[in-house]
Formats: sequence, structure tokens, C-alpha cells
Amino acid sequence: MKKSAFAVLVTISTIALCLALIPNASSQIENVSILSYSYYIYPYDNNYLIAVGEAQNTGPNVIDYIRVTGIFYAEDETTYMISSANTLLTQILPQQKAPFYIRFSQQDVVNGQWGSQGIKNFTITVTHASPTATQQYQDLTITTHSSSTDSYGYYVTGTVKNTGSQPSNRTWVVATFYNSTGSVVAVGYSAYLNPDSIPAGGTAVFTIYAADYAAVSGSIASYSLVIQTELTAPSATPTPTPSPTPSASPTSTPSQSSPSPSPTPTGSGNGTAIPDGYIYAAVIAVAIVVIVAVVLVLRKRAGKNTAISKKQAE
Repeated sequence: MKKSAFAVLVTISTIALCLALIPNASSQIENVSILSYSYYIYPYDNNYLIAVGEAQNTGPNVIDYIRVTGIFYAEDETTYMISSANTLLTQILPQQKAPFYIRFSQQDVVNGQWGSQGIKNFTITVTHASPTATQQYQDLTITTHSSSTDSYGYYVTGTVKNTGSQPSNRTWVVATFYNSTGSVVAVGYSAYLNPDSIPAGGTAVFTIYAADYAAVSGSIASYSLVIQTELTAPSATPTPTPSPTPSASPTSTPSQSSPSPSPTPTGSGNGTAIPDGYIYAAVIAVAIVVIVAVVLVLRKRAGKNTAISKKQAE
């Protein structure tokens, strides 16, 4: 009996632990590609490093959000610093591109002392990409846009038009800035457009500054724009939206007298987030082991009490 119970305990524990190691089926990181990325020292405080780049949804489903993790490696190939962030877009359509902005600080150092002198390598990986059945309201179009520079840096202005039949909810525009070879060197986004709810047929203007422009001055050669809104589209089969075609930037030399606005990353943290499925399975495994162990102890005690009762009866 003891051997049989022990075998059951081992079997159940093994199955539970195997379940804990099964990848989260809701994540589709294999359907996301990192297209390009770069990093620089934050120009207004050298206690930060900034990584910017662009990910693309290459799968057939809309992705709720993409989380990326950046890792800096030291000269001896050991991990030096880790930080993560979500892309600046949500409900990302098939083939759509989404920029990201990751902030690194002293708190993200896992081995060694803070500083960029000893960095040998840097990588970006996708750590989460959850599919969703919803997508944003699609009847918003950028009708005009142009770029220029002022005392705050490089910026893009334009107009968004609501070509649909219902008013939009909060709406803003996200920009990705590229160098002459097409690699991402900066990102930015506008404030909520005015009015908050763009009526059907109505328009709203936007302005976007390249974040941390002093660090990438002279590097921007083109940009792309994507509209974001809090209004959800009616349920339907999503139609892929092609990524905006980068348009050339002006050749004038921008001024660097004042810092440009900097976006706040939509998420940050140390290391790779553990999917909820892993945690739930691990908790279940521990609970099963504890329950079985308690049952065995109770049975053992019951057996002893029965033996004592028999002796006393004799």
C-alpha cells in the first residue's frame, strides 16, 4: 500500500511539473520579428541608456501587445543589464510594425558596475505577444503630414481625418524615425488629439517630436506614422493594414538648444516576465503534492491507531 501511494505521488507530481513547463499557448512570440534597433546614452542624464527599435507582427492574428526585452552583455559575454518594455502600439494588425522604447538604469544592472564603457554586445528579443479578437477603429486616416525642426528638435505635423460613420474615442499618433539605411534611431508620439472625440468626417491636427533628439541629431532621414485610438472596431475579420511608407525628412540642420520631449515607455521591468500559465500550473503542482502528502500522513496515523486498538483488544 505504501509503495502504491508513493508511486501515485511521484506520478502526479511529475505530470503537474510537466504541465508547468508547457509554454503558454496564448503567446505567439514566433509570429513577431524584430526589424531593427539601436541604443544611445540619454542626452539629458547619463544615468540612463535608451534602446529604440521596431517589431513586426508577421502572423495571421491581431496581437494585443508585444513585449520586448533588451540585454546588454559585458566583454566577458556575461549578462550585464536587462530591461523590458511594451511596444508603443496595441492591437497590432497582421504585417503592421510597432516601435518600442526601452529605458535602462542602474537598477537594471545584474552584474558589474553602471556604465556603458564595458558593453560588448546588445540584443533584443520578443518575450510576449498575445493574440486578441478585437482591433481598433480603422476609419481614421492621416491626410497630410510634413516634417521640420525648431529649437526643440525634429518634429512632424499632420492631420487625421475620421472617414467612418461614428465618432472616435481618444486618438493619438505614433512616429518611428529612421536613419539613411532604414534602421530605427528614434521614436515619438503625440498628445491626445483635439477634440478627444473626432466626429464622423471631422479632422484633428497632431505634432510629434523625435524623443531625445539631442542624441540622434542629424541621424533622422525618414519617418513612418501610425494612428492609435481607444475606440474598438466592430467584430469582423481583420484586414491587414500595410505599414506606412517612410517619407523623406528635410535637409536642414536642426537646432539642439533645448531638449525634446521624451516618451514614457508603456512598460518596464527587469528580466523576462513569467507567463501566467506557468505560475498557475506550478501552484497546482505544489497543491497536489501537499494534498497527497497529507493524505499519506493521515492514512499512516490511522493505521497506527488501528494496530494499537487491536493490541488493546487482545
